Formats: sequence, C-alpha cells, structure tokens
Amino acid sequence: MSTIQIPVIDFSAFLDPASSDDAKLETAQELDEACRSVGFFYLSNHGIDASMFAEMLSNAKEFFTTASSEEKDEIKVKPSGEGSGDDSRGYRIVERADAGYEALDFLRELDTEGPPYTKGLGRNQWPKTPANLQSVAEDYASRLVALGVAIMKAFALALGVSEDVFASRVDQSFWQLRMAAYPGVSGEVDSSKSGLYQHSDFGILTFLLTDEHKGSLKVLAPNGEDWMSADPIPGTLICNIGDMLSVWTDGIYKSTQHKVIHASKDMRVSIPFFFDPNWDARIEPVLGNADVKSKAEGVNYKDIFTGAIKYPY
Repeated sequence: MSTIQIPVIDFSAFLDPASSDDAKLETAQELDEACRSVGFFYLSNHGIDASMFAEMLSNAKEFFTTASSEEKDEIKVKPSGEGSGDDSRGYRIVERADAGYEALDFLRELDTEGPPYTKGLGRNQWPKTPANLQSVAEDYASRLVALGVAIMKAFALALGVSEDVFASRVDQSFWQLRMAAYPGVSGEVDSSKSGLYQHSDFGILTFLLTDEHKGSLKVLAPNGEDWMSADPIPGTLICNIGDMLSVWTDGIYKSTQHKVIHASKDMRVSIPFFFDPNWDARIEPVLGNADVKSKAEGVNYKDIFTGAIKYPY
C-alpha cells in the first residue's frame, strides 16, 4: 500500500516581493518534488481570497439548481462550423457509459474570424442565472492565469532553465473554465460507474475548486495500484499537472491518472480550471531525462486541442 500523501505547498514566497531568493528556491523545490513523485499538490497562500472561492461555488450551484431547462438549452454547446457554435463553449449534459454530469464550459476568447467558428475559437455563452456569474468567473480566470504563470516560473527555477522557456508559451494561456455538477446518488454506489472515468488531463496545469464533499476525487498513487482521496482543504486549490507538462519536461514531471466517484445523495459542485499553453504554442522537451527516454518530439497545442475527441475532458 502506498504511503505517499499529496503535499500542501505554501506559495507565498513567489507572490511576496520581499521574499528572498532562498525562500523562492525552497518553494520551487517543493513544487518540483511534488510533480516528480505524485503529480498532484495542494496550493495554499495563492493570493485568491476565500470569498471568491465561495462566490464561484455558490454561482455554479445556483445555475445548476435554478436555471430553467429553456435557459440551459439556449446556451447549449453547438457544433463547430454551424452558426455561432464551436463544439466547446456552453452547457451540456455529459452522458457516458460510466455515469455522467452537467457541465458549463468557458474558454479564452481569441480574435478570430467568424461565425462560423472552428473548434474552440468561438465566443462564450454566459447564462443569465445568476446575474453576476460572468463577471466573477472572468475575474477568477484572470487571477488563475497570473497564478499559473507564476507557478511556471517556479518550475523553471527548480529545473534550472530560463523562465522564459515556459512563461513565453503560457502568458496568453488558452484557458478553459468548467463548472460541473455531479448528481446525488441513492442506494449502493458502483465505484466503477459513478462520476468521471479514469484519465489524465492533456494540458499544462489544472487548478481545482470543489465544494465540501469528501471521498469523490481519487488520485492514482505512485505504485500504480492504490487510490488516494484528494479531499478539499479549505482555502487551498487542488493542483495537478497535465500531459503537456510531462512532454515539456521529458517525463520528469508526471501527469497522474485520477477519477471521480461521487457517492453522496447530494449534488457535488466541481470547478476545474485548465491552465493550458498559448493557442499557437509549440511544446517540446527541454530537459532530456537519462532515466526516461521520451518518444515525444514536440506538439502544437492547437493541434492537440482540435484533434481531441468532441468533448476533450
């Protein structure tokens, strides 16, 4: 049985201008170790006020529980190439053989021609319920982009590479913000069919905010056999690295498999923020790892995104 725990990392040294170089290096090394060993970590003292977390969760819950079916239908995800659709933005019910959930997706908007739009390059469809959901979500997204860039600089410090190698490819992150609602369940739960299937994220870094439910998010332990619960810790963000950061570091950092098993009778609200590269970024191994021979020769982010399945997560 695995004894490794998901670490809690205090990120204040990278946000305080008065921090010493030694303090920044210590924090960077803690992040580095978490990414090498687990691929998940909790982030504390990240600069985002708890009141914003509460408002994000409250707005998501209000939308899923009070928005009418007509309003949800009005902003449902539409196919790319047809009118204002881009296959990516808006509301949908995610139905899978292994369970499902409701989702509301927003992505960074780029200056592109259209409509019609190609996949991912449309305009966000914001709900009317609640009225301040858009303003709060956009503020939240901008704060997480800044936080993501700061973390990438910390990675660069720990890895001994120029921070521009990372920062120049994520400073206009093609972020994706999801609000998700997992329905409550009754009776006995089939652990193989409740929530979200086992997967790794394909981008750079995921910031996860959830409500108070425990036992729902499961993370595969380094031994590849046991599952650890990544329960919410008040005031922190649950973070995990994605496949592209693993490519970027030539396998030194590990994108870890995880899944959702929601067993509560009450709805669970989850808000992942996918901090991905710039739309036009090319991601290539920059380190070279003698222990892990990478087969990756590099990828274009937009090719990975547009080549993904219709609903990529």
